[in-house]
Amino acid sequence: MQISLFYLVATLALGLNASAKKTNGTCICSNRALERCLIARSVPFKVRCDSDWEDYSRTHNLRLPVTPAAIVVPDNSRHVSAAVVCAGRSGVKVQAKSGGHSYGSYSSGGIDGQVMIDLRNFNETVLSGNGTNIAIVGGGVRLGPMATAIYEQGNRAISHGICPSVGIGGHSTHGGWGFTSRAWGLTLDHIVAMQVVLANGTVTRASPDVNPDLYWAMRGAADSIGIAISISLKTQAAPQEVLTFIYEFQTILESVPKSVSALMGIQGYMSNSTAVDRRLSLLVQTTVNPDPASGTVSKSLVVAGIFMGSLAEFSSHIEPELLRRVPDAPTARDVQSHNWIDSLARQSPDGTLDGAPESLDFFGNSATIDSPGLTEAAATSYFSYMLDGPAPPVGFESSMELWGGADGQIGLAAKNASFAAFPHRDVFWTAHNRAQAAPDVPFPDEGVAFLNGLRDAIVETLDVPTGAYPNLLDTSLTREEAHALYYGDEVLERLRRVKAVYDPRNIFWNPQSI
Repeated sequence: MQISLFYLVATLALGLNASAKKTNGTCICSNRALERCLIARSVPFKVRCDSDWEDYSRTHNLRLPVTPAAIVVPDNSRHVSAAVVCAGRSGVKVQAKSGGHSYGSYSSGGIDGQVMIDLRNFNETVLSGNGTNIAIVGGGVRLGPMATAIYEQGNRAISHGICPSVGIGGHSTHGGWGFTSRAWGLTLDHIVAMQVVLANGTVTRASPDVNPDLYWAMRGAADSIGIAISISLKTQAAPQEVLTFIYEFQTILESVPKSVSALMGIQGYMSNSTAVDRRLSLLVQTTVNPDPASGTVSKSLVVAGIFMGSLAEFSSHIEPELLRRVPDAPTARDVQSHNWIDSLARQSPDGTLDGAPESLDFFGNSATIDSPGLTEAAATSYFSYMLDGPAPPVGFESSMELWGGADGQIGLAAKNASFAAFPHRDVFWTAHNRAQAAPDVPFPDEGVAFLNGLRDAIVETLDVPTGAYPNLLDTSLTREEAHALYYGDEVLERLRRVKAVYDPRNIFWNPQSI
């Protein structure tokens, strides 16, 4: 990248102004060695006395605010490299922020006093024009703008999650599930190469042919290994028609047996290879909201998903069989046909693909449930806890997100522990539990214990392996517990060996890192 004279003058001026601002007695960087190093190398950064500090330091999870020693805002790989070197020389750890959606605020360092490298200026998405249909995506690009760019540039698509403000960096390097994952695999499976900044400041390539160990480790544990400033992703031809469907059931949750019957019926249907293929995907979400004023609790169950096919096929074959296995008729039905990009907007929480960041006060956890899925006993334990168990101290939602089932492409045999540092392949469901405080009400400590009880209710009666999904990280886990659930012994051992080669001083650190 060429750097203009104007840019050099502007950065030097920023460094000089920052120096004066940070030494005026009212606001200084908490690590003076770090500050001097960044200024000497003309690296743009923010500290607490900057007027826009709040915009840069605000975490996605308001329950877990973090105050970095400095927030580096690089414009190029040289800035990222210099910032990593400065942090290492100053005795502080580093984490990169792509979209900043870490459930534990780990992209801000996870604890106070670390260096956050904000990749917001690495925001370009370019679809190759050489016939390969590879999308080269900056490490700070958010999913919504990325999807829009590759669709507009070539009518292409990538498998990814439904929240447009999530950053591609963390999402793709720690899994990346979405409704199209059953058809195309995880976002991680689309990565063909990365440009990575290492702990010693080196900028290098990681691909199957160049630094293959680094390539393997970055696809599963990038937060512990390096900073992906550019990610090259294979793309798919965008489907011409995509059906989105949402069914709401108000009466099913009146009893545990009916709830169990609905979930097990859907699981059986999605396992039937004579009726289902990879084009269909869904989740089953239970929402529970207590009303402290009245003492009542509202509950609803939603089945939502997509079908990459025609409305005629869905209406005649898919919908009747899917609903036939649910004991009650839906109280609300919304089935719509879209082109690809409009289907993504429909799935988005705000109906757009703008990718504007958001902040919430919440706690979340997860459990991966291997094939063949839930037993009736596990489903009964799950719904008994939600419907007849302890009173919820806060509103929550619990989603059974479909990873497996007939013809699913996440768990192909070739995608084993040698393929990438992401072991969750033979997964049927991932349970995603999240509780959120009401606006201006602090999240109660009891909410964490309640959601952990819900997770335990799912896994304690299962007879298949379980783990946890690192993109839905659980801050209540110890480092050892997180490693066991996110990686397992085989992947963890190899990750430790790769970490020793590429980051022997443990520069890239967070409370659950390798």
